[in-house]
Amino acid sequence: MDAYLTARAYEREAREQEIRGNFESAIEHWKRYAEVKERKGSYFLCIFGYFNVARLFDRLRRWKDAAECFEAASKFAERIGEFSLWVFFKHLTCQMYEKAGDYEACTNCYEAIGNFFSAMHNFFGAADAYEHAAEIMRLAGKDISDYEAPIEAWRKNYEYWSSQGERDDAEWSLKRMSSYRAIQSGT
Repeated sequence: MDAYLTARAYEREAREQEIRGNFESAIEHWKRYAEVKERKGSYFLCIFGYFNVARLFDRLRRWKDAAECFEAASKFAERIGEFSLWVFFKHLTCQMYEKAGDYEACTNCYEAIGNFFSAMHNFFGAADAYEHAAEIMRLAGKDISDYEAPIEAWRKNYEYWSSQGERDDAEWSLKRMSSYRAIQSGT
C-alpha cells in the first residue's frame, strides 16, 4: 500500500474511532497519519494530523500532551513558512500549558510569540504576547515589576503609528503603556 492510501486508512479509522468515543484509539490513528505525512514531506497534512491529536488530548484533559502536539504542529508550520499558522498553534500551545498549570512553559511560549512579532516589526502583536506572558507570570505568583517587554513593544508601536501620522493609534499605545504600568505596580 502506498503512503497516500496508508494515511487515508489511518484518517478514516481515526474518524470512526472518534465517532465511537474511542478517543485513545483515535489519537493513535491520528499520530500514525501525521507520521506518514511527515515521512512523505506532506507537512501541511502532518500539521493537520498533530492538530487532531492535540484536539483529542484537550478533550481528554491531557493538556501537556496537547501542548506538545500543538508545539509539533507549530514547528512544521514554521518549517513550511506558514507563520500565521505558527502563531495560531503557538497560542494553542500556550492555552494548553495554562490549563495544565505549567506557567513557566506558558510564559516561555508567549515570549516566543512576542519575540517573533518583534522581529517582524509587528509591535502590537509583540506587546499583546508580552502582556499575556506578564499575566501568566502574575498567575504564577511572580513579581512583574521589572518586566519591561510589554512597555518596550508598546513604545515601538507608539513610534510606528506616530511616524505614520495615525495619532489615535499612537495615543492608544500610550494608554496601553499606562495601563500596563498600573498592572505592573499592582495598582
